[in-house]
Amino acid sequence: MGSVIQVELPRTTYYTGEVLEGTLVLALDSPEKARGLHIEFIGRETTENTRGSGEHRHTYRSTHDHVAWALPLLGEGAIAPGAYRFPFRFQIPAEAVPSYVGRHANVKYTLTARLDIPLWPDTTWSTEIFVYYDRNSVRQFAKPARFLSSGPTHEFLVELDGDRFFAREMIACQITLLRLNDVQPRQIYVRFTGGEWAQAQHAEETTQTFSQEMALPMESLPLGAPCAFEIPIPGEVQSSYRGRYSYYTYMISVGLDVPWARDIVAQTPIVVVR
Repeated sequence: MGSVIQVELPRTTYYTGEVLEGTLVLALDSPEKARGLHIEFIGRETTENTRGSGEHRHTYRSTHDHVAWALPLLGEGAIAPGAYRFPFRFQIPAEAVPSYVGRHANVKYTLTARLDIPLWPDTTWSTEIFVYYDRNSVRQFAKPARFLSSGPTHEFLVELDGDRFFAREMIACQITLLRLNDVQPRQIYVRFTGGEWAQAQHAEETTQTFSQEMALPMESLPLGAPCAFEIPIPGEVQSSYRGRYSYYTYMISVGLDVPWARDIVAQTPIVVVR
């Protein structure tokens, strides 16, 4: 049997700012000399981008630890046989970025317990901890978003009831056509997109991973009168975040579909938290 480590946790999902509490259980069936026993919590952002093909194919990687915390539970010395329990607690930083799994970027939190045994493989235990943004800190007060598209031939105003939302919420949107002149659009559309940006060394990748669109007939938007509707946010979307080498962001774009010409578009970024 040798030495065995287990960690007792009430759960593996936490909000930023919460306290993670647990107990490390160490069982030894014979005396053991160790450099020490400790538990660590690492929040690591990694990015990976590939360029070229065949012999010219090269993969670039970057890594940054947003959280790197370690707690010593025993110092160097001999440990007698028996079972030992070590309670521990620590706070997940309020500014931590959420867990994320993307095409070119990942943010992963790992809790690891380790008995450091000289000249022999260490005894370890490890699990992934899932971190989400604190819901109370994301949207405490309504902060309406207003953005405008204006030019010599047109002008329209878009208003949202906020700029920060939770998954499964509805975004209240209102569009007002103020001026069209000679522009005769076929329809007006609202596009809700989400995308990842990742940098690994000198290689950058931008990937759109979420998109939904709705169209409104022009008859529903008389000039000068606001048209109100709602945009649903799916429950399975990724959380917005901004790390050192990557970020995930959402965009609301409102466009006039103009035949035989470039669409007229107004857009603004928003924050969505799962």
